[in-house]
Amino acid sequence: MKTIFLLLSIAVPGLRADESRFDPPLKGAYLGVELEKTGRGFEVKGVKELSSADEAGVRAGDLLLHFGNFEELPRWSVRQLWEALGKLPGKGSYEITVLRDGRELRLTITPDPAMVKDARTLARRFRSHYLFRGLEKKRALLAGLEADLIAAVRRSSSTQSAYEALNEIIDRFDVSHTAVIPPWSYASMLGKGANGKPVFHLGLTVQKIAGEATERFFIRELMYGSAAREAGLKIGDEVCAVNSIPFSRSPRRTLAGYEARHSMYTIQVDTEEVVRIEIRRTRGGSVRNYQIRADRASTAIDSTSRSIRMLGPESPGLGYIHLWNLLSRETVTVFDKALREELGSARALVIDLRGRGGQVPVLKAIAQRVEADGRPAALLVDDLTRSAKEVLAYMLKGKRGISLIGDTTAGAVRAAGYVQLEGGARAMIPVNARIQIEKLTGGEDLEGRGVDPDIFVEFQLPFLAGRDPLLDRATSLLLTRGKPARRRRF
Repeated sequence: MKTIFLLLSIAVPGLRADESRFDPPLKGAYLGVELEKTGRGFEVKGVKELSSADEAGVRAGDLLLHFGNFEELPRWSVRQLWEALGKLPGKGSYEITVLRDGRELRLTITPDPAMVKDARTLARRFRSHYLFRGLEKKRALLAGLEADLIAAVRRSSSTQSAYEALNEIIDRFDVSHTAVIPPWSYASMLGKGANGKPVFHLGLTVQKIAGEATERFFIRELMYGSAAREAGLKIGDEVCAVNSIPFSRSPRRTLAGYEARHSMYTIQVDTEEVVRIEIRRTRGGSVRNYQIRADRASTAIDSTSRSIRMLGPESPGLGYIHLWNLLSRETVTVFDKALREELGSARALVIDLRGRGGQVPVLKAIAQRVEADGRPAALLVDDLTRSAKEVLAYMLKGKRGISLIGDTTAGAVRAAGYVQLEGGARAMIPVNARIQIEKLTGGEDLEGRGVDPDIFVEFQLPFLAGRDPLLDRATSLLLTRGKPARRRRF
């Protein structure tokens, strides 16, 4: 005998000319019943509380006789039943017949979207997690978590709105590194999908800023060497529309990850397609159109390597590198090479630490290199500087010749792991590595506090037109510094 959970398959839309393929309606269906194939048919072995089957009145011990138009149901194999359920549309109600205590009962069931299973997985993970169980305020939130998550999915009309709804509920816990990351966003972060094939993207992140009348969206990050940067887009540009659809309503808009309480977005694209992005560069200015081909799968290593440069005649002797993240040991290799070669002649360094974090071994290696190098250095930090980069900033703050410039970091230093969800998304869940991190900070808990810079620089994103106030302040500071101390080579 074989036991299964009834989960209707998720249809994958083919490529079409319209934009809806990037944010399809919720697909598939989840019944929340456990069935066992017996000699009499499919016997209900269990019913999930709050599931569509539970609300329809299905009970353990029922024998499923009919489901919609599945007249041959009693004679079907598990495989046949699975295939038939997979062909059902994602919405609608169905008449079912069950045998209970010798009587046939007709019930109406409205299957849940498949993402309800993701909601249940999240609730189960949170209930069993040391962090959420250990704090009284968190325990109170756990009581109605599963019902809230399921209701959020049920209210959602599309996949992207469901991800946003789930994250809004998760945000109540106010714990960093806790989020649902949509499938495309997760793949684009890595530059490759689960099958190892490159995931082409534009290499930009857009931040939502609440205005007096409406929400507006501005480019906050541009990867070096990315299609968006090469096309001429600039940080501070307002993203008005994508393929003639306002960005606020664009099906291509998706959560970029987990930063800034989920106010960060990116733009989904198909490989090698041309996307038309409408931007406004100045307040009240005209709208510009950019045709951008999604022709590359930039990675953090690519961006770091392409960022390396001498800053030019207006900043003589100053070198620059943006450590896009600290996830790979390869970052250390790139950094070592830059110190020896591309930036070897620089008398001072600007090291950009804005953006996502990384791993402890990588941040420790980078900290060692910066201290040993001996040249004056300005580290750029802001409210998006997170996790391992915050620890790195803390370790280097106050060291001879090193200055932190910008804004207080995110205060998000918990280590995290990823859980694969049924619908393809990843749940980011904190792991218990507090002791390991606090060893690097001398016992200081940076969670919720962050690291203050030595020099605060006001940063107003809208309509920067590519200007960088943090970099400008760093160069002016370093140009006044004296000769560096003797450097050690690696």
